[in-house]
Parts: sequence; structure tokens; C-alpha cells
Amino acid sequence: MSKFLKVMIVMLTIAAMAVPAMAEVKLNGYYRIQGTSQSATAPAGDLFKNFDFTNNKDASTRNFLDQRLRLKVSNSLNDNITVVWYGEYDMPWGDKSARTLSGSGGELSADGIGLETKNAYIDFKVPNSTWTVRTGIQGFGLGAYYDGFVTQDDMNGIKAQGMIGQVKLTTGWFKWKEGAWDSSDDVDYYSLAGAYKVNEQFKFGLTADLIKNDSTVAVNGTDAKTDDLYFGAHADYVMGNIGFAGSILFRNASGQDDSTTDGDTFMINLYSKFDLGAGGKLRVHGIYMPADDSANGKDRFAANQTGWELNGDNLMIFGTDVYYNNGSQGAIGVMGSAYQGYGMMGVTVSGSYKLPEASYLKYGAGYFMAADDAPTNRVAKDDSDLGYEVAAQVGKKFAEKYDLSLRGAFAGLGDFYGTNNDDLYKVVAMLNVSF
Repeated sequence: MSKFLKVMIVMLTIAAMAVPAMAEVKLNGYYRIQGTSQSATAPAGDLFKNFDFTNNKDASTRNFLDQRLRLKVSNSLNDNITVVWYGEYDMPWGDKSARTLSGSGGELSADGIGLETKNAYIDFKVPNSTWTVRTGIQGFGLGAYYDGFVTQDDMNGIKAQGMIGQVKLTTGWFKWKEGAWDSSDDVDYYSLAGAYKVNEQFKFGLTADLIKNDSTVAVNGTDAKTDDLYFGAHADYVMGNIGFAGSILFRNASGQDDSTTDGDTFMINLYSKFDLGAGGKLRVHGIYMPADDSANGKDRFAANQTGWELNGDNLMIFGTDVYYNNGSQGAIGVMGSAYQGYGMMGVTVSGSYKLPEASYLKYGAGYFMAADDAPTNRVAKDDSDLGYEVAAQVGKKFAEKYDLSLRGAFAGLGDFYGTNNDDLYKVVAMLNVSF
């Protein structure tokens, strides 16, 4: 037997032994490129900073190509243990992303260094039980019934989930900020939620969350030296092709050292869902957040760094554009009204249709206004009209995965923003390949 043949046999044997291990590794993610043309800003100034790609206040439009690659690697060591890493690299065409540390990024010669870690964790299925434990950097939040408010973000910590009788229990402890190692000046987030499925038609759940900020700086909308308590309840009922759901979330903030940080508020979300048949779905969503009429300006939800509010309404300007990479998020009503103490009321109608030849249509429309009472020490804007938005997306998939679409939105601004503002628009051509 020749030496070459022996070497080949050894290499093939090694490869055959490696195949079972390699089969446990999965790679998921997406590649997304978007060509965007949108309004950049308006005379309202900082209220629209969120709707501004370059922060240049002089130009009236923005045109840019934005590109992102996300990769999720999952390695199942056995039936009970899975290691996960989830990363991201942004490459705007002809530009560096905000995270390009060196190199040219999306400019000529490329070679940018800017790979981010979104998640890095281990999943452990407790043998002979319904429980799983996840430790490390992971996505976590209050859940879909609370529409991305308070938090819906990546964070470092531990989550345990399992069944106690008929109740699905989820609990977690997360470290948002570590202060001095020899001092109690951290920011911690604790969550306990239970969900109960009565039958195939009805389910409900409760959540209790605490953001404990012992530091001297505000973090994720939580004031320094403050304990923010959140209590929420949701219910979901389906009757044939019609469904109804809703949630209510209370917040109580108590200052540890200074009573001026105390504050209470609440939020209500109501949903109606309709299955129209033939691939059609429709949802009506109503939201109410009261204005802050307190003397200290603390009876309101504060802005958080999530960037995911109102993400289920197929909107792009008053709601979050769920496909945005580095351009504008949207949610301007939340940013400019609710988080500024004016509260917010809104109603949206959204839906989707499956069209022939692997095509689809998504649409959304909404109207928003400030709540009744004017905040103390602010300009009175009782019942002010924030405005309306209409949005649509049409797309087609080629070879099952190559998803080409065009989406656009127009927002008419109301008197809340003054009388000399231009209306806003956003148009995006997108290639999205999920794998």
C-alpha cells in the first residue's frame, strides 16, 4: 500500500469520526441590505433626532445603503447542553458603521474591525424535568403583550424557565451595571412571570419586575438610587377566527434617598386579532399612557435604550420599523410625547396577506394623540394631535430564501409638533436572506 493511500485513509477516517460532532453545530442568522430614502429631521429639533441617520440638521432628506450580517452559532454538546454565540457586523456602503473600530468598514478596501457579540450563553436542560437554565448574555424583556416597553434587550444574567403544575414560570436576574466591586452601587434587574393556559382558547399571565438602581447615575430610564417596580397582567382569548388580548402594566418608582424620584404610572394595551382566511391576517391595537401631571415630573414611563417600542404594528415612523439596521428606528410619538410626560393615546390597524407566487403584502395605519392633562411646568398640549401614519410593504421570495421587498411610510404631523413642520416619509428597498 502506497504512502499516499495510507495518508488518504487516515484523513478519511478522521473526517468520518468528525461528522457526528459537526452535525450538532447549527448556523442561523440573516443578511440584510437596505436602500433608504427618508426625511431626516423637522423644525421640532431633538424630538426627531431618532429619525435622523447622520444627525445633520441642515439637509431635508437622507439617502443611504445600509448592510448587516448576523450569525448565530449553536453547538449542542448533548441532549441537555447547548452553547450559543450570536454576532453582528454592520457595513454601510461607502461608510463606516458606528462600531467600526479600525479599517475602512464599508468604504474602499473594507477590512473593517467591528464584529459585535449580541448573545453568548449556555442553555442547560435539567434532566428529567421541564426546566431549562440559560446563563450569559441573552435577549430578555417583559414580552410581546407589553409591546417592547420598559426593556426588551440583550443583557447579562441568568434565566430559569419551567413548569410548576400547569403554570409556566420564568424567572431571571440580570446585571445591567457593575459599580465598584467593594460597594453596593450596581444596577440589577429581577423578573418573575407566570403564564397559565386554561384551554386552547384562553390563557393569561402575570409579571413582577424590579429594576434596582443603587448607582449614582440613571440607567435605562431608571433614576439613580431608585427602585422601579413593575406589575403586569395579560390575557388572551381566541374564538374561532377572532381573538382578543390585552395587558395592563403598573409602575411604582420609590426613591431610596430622595422622595422627588417617587412616581407612579400605568399603561394599557388592547388587541383584536382576525384570521381572514386565504393567508390574510388583521390586528387592531389600542394603547393608552396617561400624561404626567405630578409636581416632580416622575409619574411617567421613562425612555429606555431598548429601541423596540410599538414593534408589532407594521409602522415605520410612529411605530418601530422592525427591519431597521442603522437608520431611523421610528417610534417618534413614544419618544416625543409619552417619554416627555405628555402621555399618548393611539389606535393602529395592521395586517398581512400571502399573495400568489411566494409574494406577500404587509400594511399598517395608525393615529396618535397626546393624553388629556398637561405636564406640570411644561407647555400645555392637552389632547394635541400627534398625527397619523400609513405604511405598506410588498415583497417576493425567490428560491424560498431570497426575499426582495419594497416598503414605505408617510406620517402626517399634528399640532403637537407646531404648525410649520414638514410631514415625514421613509421608503426602503430591501434584500433580506434568513438562514
